[in-house]
Amino acid sequence: MDAQTFHSTLVDTTLDEHNRQAFTADLRGFLLNDIAGGMRTIYDQKVRQHTDPARNYSRDSAMDIHDMMFKERYVRFYSSLVRSTQEMIWDSVIPSIERNLPEIIEKTRPKADALGSLTLDPSVKVPFYVAEADIHCMPGNYHSERLPDDVSPGVLFDRGLYIYAGGAGGLDSDGNGRTQAEMLKRRFPDFKPKRILDLGCTIGNNTLPYADVFPDAELHAIDVAAPCLRFAHARAEAMGKKVHFHQMNAEQTSFEDGSFDLVVSCILFHETSTEAFHNIVRECSRLLRPGGMMMHMETWSQEAIDGYDAFYTAWDGWYNNEPFIDGWRQVDKRKAWIESGFPEANHVTVAMPDFYGTPESVFQAAAEGKTNIMASRSGHWGEDFVWEMYGAFKPEELPRH
Repeated sequence: MDAQTFHSTLVDTTLDEHNRQAFTADLRGFLLNDIAGGMRTIYDQKVRQHTDPARNYSRDSAMDIHDMMFKERYVRFYSSLVRSTQEMIWDSVIPSIERNLPEIIEKTRPKADALGSLTLDPSVKVPFYVAEADIHCMPGNYHSERLPDDVSPGVLFDRGLYIYAGGAGGLDSDGNGRTQAEMLKRRFPDFKPKRILDLGCTIGNNTLPYADVFPDAELHAIDVAAPCLRFAHARAEAMGKKVHFHQMNAEQTSFEDGSFDLVVSCILFHETSTEAFHNIVRECSRLLRPGGMMMHMETWSQEAIDGYDAFYTAWDGWYNNEPFIDGWRQVDKRKAWIESGFPEANHVTVAMPDFYGTPESVFQAAAEGKTNIMASRSGHWGEDFVWEMYGAFKPEELPRH
């Protein structure tokens, strides 16, 4: 695990704390890159023959596969270790935060000469799909506040995310946003958004690449979690990026109609309810100007995965506090897009390899749609990782009634 970029808001660690974090990252990488390969072997040799592809790997089918897979001690061993390692991630970071929290809060306070801005709204209610589960097993989740001006969930997520990915998401943990932003610039070279909105930004790690890829655009980002937004603002400022952060719910923002040319999200929908998903898509339509685009990066949808991937993805829902991930895979995105005012001819679906883990020529070809990256895609660590992105252009002219 390479050294994470040390910005002024990143918590400092002792040597022992750093070594514990490095061990946790290495253990997780070993499990996902080496041990997980045996999981697919078990599926191919002992389970696949008992599955029914005609069921399209529905929720019931995924549970059937789960029951067959968990008859194997290898699978139970893997599952136990991955869950334990997930908890170890947070446990390895928390002591350094608790030791330094007063100083961290002080140095993350907004400055008068800030490049961007931070607007918090205490009236914003944290939705149940955030409030009622410690997503990813992160203690307190994104929104919990233990003292005034708390930023500890943001600090914990910043360092924890880097350990979780073992640095594979880049030194700034911005791999998802970088992949998405670079794809948009290369696939649509004539599309030059003037105002961009990132939904569910958390600490802004996937927001900041847009400041690099579209430097002339005004960049906004929203989330419901005040502690993460405080940290996101301080983090962006420390890294010299101009972003306007707002505390808002993506289901119903306070921006005016037609405020943005581009609305994006990175792995947001699988952490929201099905109802929230539809509300957010409708809000995207309202917020976009005619000719504007929405683009959402997510885990693989139901129709795009095989039985093993259905099981592997659903594992996070069962054992990693991702209770809405299975519901996300079931939604009919095509229907939701159309019902929200995006005609089918304007839909965009893109499969993209990770920006940091892909040769430039391969990434460019995928961005331009010149290669069938779908043929080698995978939705999980340890194999060729490919993201799926779903979007649509808003019609230039609204239909007349």
